[in-house]
This record gives sequence, structure tokens and C-alpha cells, in this order.
Amino acid sequence: MKNQVLSALSTTLAALAIALPAAAQNGDGNLVIKAGKVITNAGETLENGTIVIQNGRITAVGKDIEYPWNAQVREFPDAVAFPGFVEAHTTRGMDRANENIDVAAFLNVRDSIDPVNFYYEDALRAGITTINVQQGADCVVGGMGYVVKPVGMTVEQMTVRPNSGLAMSASPKRGKSRATQAQALRRAFDDLHRYLDETVQEKKEGKDYATREAMFQGREPDEETAKGRPMTGSAWKVEGLELVPRWELDEKQAPLLSVVEGKTRVFLFCGSPMEVMTALSIASENGFLHRTVLVLDNSCWKAADAIAERGVPVVLDPNLMYVERDPLTGEEQRTFVPKVFQDKGIEFALRSAGNSGQSLWYQAAICMANGLTREQAIAATTTVPAKLLGLGDRVGSLEKGKDGNVVLFSGDPLSVRSFVQNVVIEGNLVYDRATDTRAMHLDSGAQPDNTAPYDPNGDWKPHCCDDPTHEHVVKTDEGEDPQEVEEAPAKKHNHPVDGDKDGDKDKDADKQGEDK
Repeated sequence: MKNQVLSALSTTLAALAIALPAAAQNGDGNLVIKAGKVITNAGETLENGTIVIQNGRITAVGKDIEYPWNAQVREFPDAVAFPGFVEAHTTRGMDRANENIDVAAFLNVRDSIDPVNFYYEDALRAGITTINVQQGADCVVGGMGYVVKPVGMTVEQMTVRPNSGLAMSASPKRGKSRATQAQALRRAFDDLHRYLDETVQEKKEGKDYATREAMFQGREPDEETAKGRPMTGSAWKVEGLELVPRWELDEKQAPLLSVVEGKTRVFLFCGSPMEVMTALSIASENGFLHRTVLVLDNSCWKAADAIAERGVPVVLDPNLMYVERDPLTGEEQRTFVPKVFQDKGIEFALRSAGNSGQSLWYQAAICMANGLTREQAIAATTTVPAKLLGLGDRVGSLEKGKDGNVVLFSGDPLSVRSFVQNVVIEGNLVYDRATDTRAMHLDSGAQPDNTAPYDPNGDWKPHCCDDPTHEHVVKTDEGEDPQEVEEAPAKKHNHPVDGDKDGDKDKDADKQGEDK
């Protein structure tokens, strides 16, 4: 048992190997970066450029520019400075991507985010500095999303923007058909309409049911919700809603009301072209089409004309190539999905394919290999997702006034031969490959201290023993003689050792032999 605990502890410490050095290097958000090349992603590339960051924001980008005399200066003459990639949508980095209930608009992904999840460590290695974490597609109406940076030991430290958008799905949840899914999604808004009508009528009749229920649930008014206000929205309205103070509205219904009023962004999943039509219809019926971002399966390129007609941006499936067979000839037909959307004039953002080896840089490189220009491919991983998240004025390019997020590559950011050397987020150095123990292990085979898996039959010894000639004394729980203990293969070293599972099995086997 003790060995299992030690193994688990070693794994946990290894998981923190990135976060702890990052926290130690965090400064005050003031930094001057000099790089051999600076790709601003704002129309220019600078040779031997300089980026000045003060209080976490970029104050100047250029060549031979002035900066504060007391500023910390970091020089990377062989590196390429690049704005951090922006992940428009992911369900990773939290303890659970989906909930069992159909309508969970009252939930917030914030409560599920795990700051020490390995995903955020991988994101830093891939140069991703902004991440929109959303609930998965196995829902009707999901929880509220949350935009984070991949560094920090608490969600508060990671926060970039709370409440990034509500998750919904036109794709059938497990146990539902496409028809019942569409009916359930429409019913969610019908229930909202009915609830608001009933609440307004109760207020007109002088009943205080809503007030008492809000107080019973522990809700309290603030400056924004203390008073009622007329309902806004382009599709439908409930007259008299100004009679109801907003803090009294059911917290299960309030997020949907915000959607109908056009105040909350919606990330709407679609798993087929037919579901795209359903999604567009429901969004139009309830007045939030202009606040909708479609999250698409790769087969949905077949509905590109309908999407283009309504001007809705999309987040594409990580599998960028759609393959099918001609029903008549049986020949394989391949469609590169981003090229279709680019040709239709539809704004699209790319998603990582699930691991650091196929991250956003890889997706952008694949787009270049299949007909998109370099500018179009990079935009789909930086400026476009930033715009979709309402962060176009903060991330996606290296410009004055934006967040001081800079990724320093060893070469071309879209080259398979390049790697991330350093990451700066909001003016703080949060990642250095030279101290990344996992990367060191991959690059050189160096084994970090106390991270080797325990082998009960191997010649393992604690880290405290570096001298192979050092002779130790064995002490066991049973007070056995050292010579007897040395005969047990699971206890070759002479250190205090608790019985592990294999050792216990050996003892049981010996005991059974004696009984026989």
C-alpha cells in the first residue's frame, strides 16, 4: 500500500512539474521581449523585433523602440515570436464533459474546471494561450462556458472571461432520436415563455410566490437585478416583465431569458446537415441567431450554403477531411472541409485534434497543405476564434493594447520541426522548455527524480541512495532478520519497506505452502 501511495504521489508531483516553475517565474506583468523574428499577425513581420509589455498588456511592438530603463529584458535571438493560439472550443480540462439532465442552463463549467489537468500542460507546450472550455454535446441545453488561460493553480487565476456562452445541441443525446431532440430543444424555450407569462400574471394579482421562492433558495438582489426591466429581444417578448425584479426569476430559466434577449452567446452542436437546419430554425424562432456559433461535425459542410446565407460563424470538427463513397460508382470521395467554408465566405475556427501532437499549429499546417493561404490558416487559429469569443480586442495578434501573450518558437510556428521554447502570458513567463521535465524526458531520455515506476522485482532503491556501494540495513514491520529479508525478491534493498501487494501475495503463498 505504501508503494502505491508513493507511486501516486510521484505522478501528482510530475503533474505539477509545469505549474510550479511557472508560478515561480511569474512577475508583475512587465517584460520586454527581443526576438529574431516577430510575427504580429496584424499585417507585418519584423526581423529583430521588440515587444514591450507593461501591466500585462502590450504597449509597443516594433524595431529599435524605446522601453523603460528598469524593465526586465529577455532576448531570444534565434526564436520566432508569435501570438498565442486560441482554442475556440474544447470539452477537455474538466472533470466531466456532460451531465445526465437534459436542460442544465443553470450550471457553469467554472465548477468543473481542473487547474492541474494534464490538458493545460499540453496546451502550453503547443503554444495555446486562450481556451474556451464548454460542456459536451450530450445535452439539450448545457451549462455556461468559461474562457481560461492554461496557467494558474485556481480557476480564479486562470480566468480570462467568465460566461463565454451557453451550450446547446441539435444532435441527439443518448437515448433520443433526432426528432425528440429537436422537440426537447424547442420545449425548453416554450417552457421559458410559459414561466414568464405565469410569473408576470402572479405579480399583477399581487402574489409574491416568486419573491418567497427566491428568498427560500438563498438568492439576494444586487445593483443589476434589484429592479425589473422590460424584456428585450427580436423574436418574442412577454409584456409586463418589468414588474418582476430580475433577482426573483428562477435560476433555471434566467440563462435562457438572457439568450432570447440576445445577451448571451450560444454554442450550438450539429452532428449532421439536417441538424444544421434544425439549429438555424430554432435560433431564428427565438431571436438568438446573431449570437450563435455552430459547432459542426465534418459532414455539415453539405449545409454550407444555408449557413452562409444566414451569416453564422462556425467551429469545425477536428477531422478536417470528410470521406464518403459514391453510391453509384463506389469510388472514394474526399472533401477538405475548411476549403468549402472559406470559399463560401463563412468565418470558421479550427479545433485541436485531441492531443499536443495534433494541436492548432498542426491543423493550420494541414489547411495550408490543402489549398488555404498561410494568412487564412493562421487566422482560423488566432484572430477568428478570438472574435467568436468576444475577445478580438484582447488576444489573437501582437498589437498595442492587447494582452501580453507571446509564444516563442524555435522556428516557423507551422513547421513540424519547430517546438515551443517559451510562453509568456500577460507579461509573465509561464513556460520554459528547458525546465519542462516531461519534454526533457522525451528529448534526451532524462528521468526526473522520483518519477520512475516502482518495480518490486527490480533493483530499485530510494532516491536518497546515490552510492551503489552503500550498504543499508533492513527494517521491516515484523522485525525480521536482515539475512532472511534479503532472500525475498521484493525486498532486495535494505530500507524500511511496508508490505506491498506483491509482497503480501508472496507471504500468503509461503503460508499456504507451510499449511500443506
